[in-house]
Amino acid sequence: MPLTDSPVKGMYLREEGRFFFLQDRRLKTQGRQGGLVIMRMKALDNGQILNKTIKSGTKVEYVTPETKEVQYLYNDASGVYFMDMETYESISIPKDVIGEYINYLKEGESILILTYEGNILSVKENPTVVLEVTEADDAVKGNTANSATKLVTVETGYKLHVPLFIKRGDKIKINTESGTYTSKAN
Repeated sequence: MPLTDSPVKGMYLREEGRFFFLQDRRLKTQGRQGGLVIMRMKALDNGQILNKTIKSGTKVEYVTPETKEVQYLYNDASGVYFMDMETYESISIPKDVIGEYINYLKEGESILILTYEGNILSVKENPTVVLEVTEADDAVKGNTANSATKLVTVETGYKLHVPLFIKRGDKIKINTESGTYTSKAN
């Protein structure tokens, strides 16, 4: 079990048998008392966001996850289902663990999941995804008082605001961290 005294953003930590993803960390100095590390962590078992403060130099246990290719099948009220590409077994991950990223998963798409000692930690999120617009209203002439956007629906059912020139059938790039339109895909 590897330990480090300098946790960094993007690291996976294990604490009291639970796994966490380190979303952010800040250093705070306190004069003579030394520094503090303020960590923002996402619990991988239920998606809860926690803030934890430790003294600078305190050792934390980190894990190095392995990746496994799976195919996205479907989701329902209880979870998100994937098929292991090697064993063809069905794998279920709680919706809370995947969070908003569920909006960008296409049926039949291959993605990577992160595992450690047989435990599924999370899905490997891509910073951007390309999805096809399935529903788009026509732009209303003269509707440009504020930033000229309209609401569209992409193939996963996710709705977002895009520029007026985007139409049904277009493929668009979406930033998965903010859930916003970035550009039209080629």
